[in-house]
Amino acid sequence: MTQQICTFYLNGSYFGIEIEDVQEIICQPSLTRIPLAPPEICGLMNLRGQIIPVVDLACRLALRSTPCVRSDETIYNIIVHTIEDTVSFVVDDIGDVLHCSSSTFDPPPSNLNPQMRTFLKGAYKLEQDFLLVLNTAKILD
Repeated sequence: MTQQICTFYLNGSYFGIEIEDVQEIICQPSLTRIPLAPPEICGLMNLRGQIIPVVDLACRLALRSTPCVRSDETIYNIIVHTIEDTVSFVVDDIGDVLHCSSSTFDPPPSNLNPQMRTFLKGAYKLEQDFLLVLNTAKILD
C-alpha cells in the first residue's frame, strides 16, 4: 500500500503531510497581526473570504526560535484542512508529492527533539534521507 505525501522543507529538514490533509499551497498574502498571540502564530490571512490563522511551523516544532517575519524571500503556505479547522502552515520551501510505501514507514526516530517527536506520525526511509511525516491534528492542539 502506498501513501501520497506533500513534501516541504523546514530549517533544512525534509517533512511531509498526507495529501488528504492539504487543501492548497500558496505564496503568503498580507497578514493581519494578532496582538499577544503566541510566537508561532504569524497572524491571520484572508483566503477568498475565509479568515485563516497562519502558523510558523518551524517555530511550532522548535526548529527555529524567531517568528516568521521574513520580508526578503518568498514565503510558502500550505493550507491544511482538518475536520475542525482550516489553518495555514508557513514553510521554507515546497517539495514534491511522493508516493511512499507503507513498508518503509517507521515510528519517529528516537534521536529527535522530544517536542518535535510528539508532532510526528513517523518517518519514511528514502534513498538518501528520511521524510518526517507530521500529524496535523496534534500540531493544531
